[in-house]
Amino acid sequence: MSIRLGIDASQSVASCAISRDAEIIAYGTIEKPIENFPILIRDVVARAGICLNDVDEIVVCIGPGSRMGVRTAVVTGNAMALALNKPVSGVLSTDAAAILSKSDGTYQVAVSAGRRRWFVESYRWQDGKLNRLDTMDLADELPENTSPSFYGDKSAENENCAYGILLAAEQQRHLILQPMRDEVRPYEE
Repeated sequence: MSIRLGIDASQSVASCAISRDAEIIAYGTIEKPIENFPILIRDVVARAGICLNDVDEIVVCIGPGSRMGVRTAVVTGNAMALALNKPVSGVLSTDAAAILSKSDGTYQVAVSAGRRRWFVESYRWQDGKLNRLDTMDLADELPENTSPSFYGDKSAENENCAYGILLAAEQQRHLILQPMRDEVRPYEE
């Protein structure tokens, strides 16, 4: 049995989710400010009926997204991993959006870069695995036939970024192992 804790603060709302053997057992979101992030994690862990020592791995969204949010999630995830002596993994927010997408074949996902700009990346399902097709682009406008992911009230409560990164960690582990971009670019402040 494997229990994973997923945390994200890169998007317009911060999110936390817990999975047990590829099934999400608890999740939650909060509006920023991210100072309330530890409270969210505590509440989701309590809802799951576990303690932090039961967690086998911590999965953190490493962006792209809000620079301060990404930093907060990464520092929080690394501190928890160090304190609990647990492994920590990083997953891109675009990977999380692609995992949650109901699309088939080749498609694009977009996550907010702030200031009405978008990080866009293309994906394709092949042999039951999700694959990135090209490098991430920063677009000034949302491309046609692309829906924004994790954008305010347009995401279902259980389809937040933390939920998506846990699914990537459970089902699409190869995405974590693929080479990352030269840099994950948060929006400019």
